Amino acid sequence: MKQRFDALLVERGLVETRNKAAALIMAGEVIVNENTWTKPGHQFADDVDIRLKNQMQYVSRAGEKLASVIEPLKLDFMNKTVLDVGSSTGGFTDCALQHGAKKVIGVDVGTNQLAYKLRTDARVELHEQTDIRNFESAEKADMAVIDVSFISLTKILEHVATLIKKDGQIVAMVKPQFEAGKALADEHKGLIVDEEVRQNVLAEFRGWAADHFSIQAEADSEVHGRHGNRERFFLLLKK
Repeated sequence: MKQRFDALLVERGLVETRNKAAALIMAGEVIVNENTWTKPGHQFADDVDIRLKNQMQYVSRAGEKLASVIEPLKLDFMNKTVLDVGSSTGGFTDCALQHGAKKVIGVDVGTNQLAYKLRTDARVELHEQTDIRNFESAEKADMAVIDVSFISLTKILEHVATLIKKDGQIVAMVKPQFEAGKALADEHKGLIVDEEVRQNVLAEFRGWAADHFSIQAEADSEVHGRHGNRERFFLLLKK
C-alpha cells in the first residue's frame, strides 16, 4: 500500500502536521532510501526508509553502537521479541524495531527515560524502576540486548538467560570501566582508554563468559563512548 510522502512523515511521528512535512520535503530536508525527494504528494510504499536529513537515525547513540555490529555479529531482529536490558532512552529498542523486531520488552531501573516515540509505540512493553535481577516474565523473548552501567554483566547475565528461549541469543555490550572492578576503575578515573588494560579486562570477562555461555562472536562498537571508553559486543548462547 502506498501513501503520500507528507502523510508518511506524520504517521511515523517525524513531524506533527502535513503542512510542516510538506515544508521540510520541499526544502530537501527529508531523505528517502538515502535520496532526496522534494514532492510532498509523491506516493511511497508504507515500508520505505525515511529520515530527516539532520536527525539521528536512533533516539540515542546507543542505537548507533548496536547498529554498528549488526553485520559483523550477523544479528537478525526480524519478527523477534527482544528483551532490552537497561533500555534507558531506548537506543537499542529503537535499533531493534527499525531492523524488524515485532516487540521489545524494555527493563530499566530508572523512570521516565524512554523516548516518547517509543513510550507510545504499541510494540514496546516497558518495565521501569525494575532491577533486571528481580524481573520475571511468562513470555520468553527470542533474544536479549544489554546495555547497563555501574554493574558488572557477570552479576546479571545468568538471570537474563532465564528470560529468553532455549536457543535465544544474548547481545551484551561490555563496558570495560564497569567490568574492571572499583580499584582499577578508580585508578583510571573511570576511563579505560589504555588498550593493554582494556584487553586485560576483556580477557577476564571472556573467561567468565566462556564458563557460563557459548561465545558465538565478538565485535568492537564502531561508535566510541563519549569520554573515550571503547565498548565491545559479545554474542552469547546458553549452553
